[in-house]
Amino acid sequence: MPLTRAKSNWYNNLSDFDFVDDFTHNNSPNFLTSDTRNAGTSSGQSGVNNPPQSGFWSITTGVNTNGGGALSGNIGYVYSGWARLSFASNFRIVTLADGTNSYRIFMGFNSSYDSTTAPTTRSAGLFYDNNNVNWQSYTYNASVGTITDTGVAAVADGSYNTFLTRVNGTTNVQFFINGVLVATNTTNLPSTNVCPQIQIQKTAGTTSRSIISDYVRFSGSGNSRTLLGSV
Repeated sequence: MPLTRAKSNWYNNLSDFDFVDDFTHNNSPNFLTSDTRNAGTSSGQSGVNNPPQSGFWSITTGVNTNGGGALSGNIGYVYSGWARLSFASNFRIVTLADGTNSYRIFMGFNSSYDSTTAPTTRSAGLFYDNNNVNWQSYTYNASVGTITDTGVAAVADGSYNTFLTRVNGTTNVQFFINGVLVATNTTNLPSTNVCPQIQIQKTAGTTSRSIISDYVRFSGSGNSRTLLGSV
């Protein structure tokens, strides 16, 4: 049958795509890549038991002061090429950062897949560290940033919370926590390639710190590419 438009498949991102990973594969995520640095770890469901969800992904700093772990994608997304790009993760923080064992969490879009690279060169996402009680919304371009306090405190109470970074072309970036819009940034949006990423990076101390994700979702729409022809 003739095709004039198609959703994406696992090989090409066409005009629209929507990937969800519920981490039902124990050793490899479906569309993101595990990245670890300085003895940090990023591994699947092993050792995580929390029914009734079907799968989890644990991202851990390890005990090294500068250890880190991440899940990230291909560095090939430019906001001007899409009407909308969204990256979401449902995860819980095991232990909050403090002045002794300090770390940062970032989830959104970053210019590097490296788990130890700070999101302050080219990025758009939600950021937490021990210097801020609340989640901060970040947009950075050419190392110049806009930071907005979301007013939502980070918690380590065993609950899973959903964090969403939604990029509306080159107009703005919206930040949602548990479905509620908590900030909108209109300045310093990245102008060149970024990738979806969730990371935890240790900055002080020798006690390991972790986040555990129940799922991630990466969606895009409004790209000019279409699939033409017939199959």
